Amino acid sequence: MDEPSPAGELVLVLPLPPSINHQYATVQGRRVLSRTGREFKSLVAEEVENWLDKCPHVDVTLFQRHYLALTMTFYFRSALRRDLDGGLKIAQDALCQALGVNDNLVIEIHLSKRVNRHAPRLEVQLTALTAASVTLEEEGEAPRTPLPVQPDSRAKRRRRRKQHSLEELAARHRWD
Repeated sequence: MDEPSPAGELVLVLPLPPSINHQYATVQGRRVLSRTGREFKSLVAEEVENWLDKCPHVDVTLFQRHYLALTMTFYFRSALRRDLDGGLKIAQDALCQALGVNDNLVIEIHLSKRVNRHAPRLEVQLTALTAASVTLEEEGEAPRTPLPVQPDSRAKRRRRRKQHSLEELAARHRWD
């Protein structure tokens, strides 16, 4: 299996994900992702697409074929306003989904909380790990770290949806 190259690293600055209280809604007795949650995931997909367009040398299959380390630094308006881990799952899911990666490949997570009253944000770094840096077994067990293999090695990339203006949406849906 190929080892990750220096191009096996994605770095993004995203808006803060919705708080855990705003990520889900109950519809007909079922918990579903809220509109705010869906919009966040859509925005992350768009940012990943833009990043991939700017970095054509990046091979998306590196993220799909290797174990991953995820580093997230949340910059909140206040240190006490939100929990550190409240945005972890939706941000991880959105990032992995945008790359066509199964999020069970993430074997390391590093979270940090910072305060920036004027520019709240989420800084994300996703790194494809080399086989030599991965140890999944406990001490004393035979060293055996199989790397994930996906049957289809082609990179999965979503088509970007065309952004519509409010006027176009109003005309299409007859919001007059």
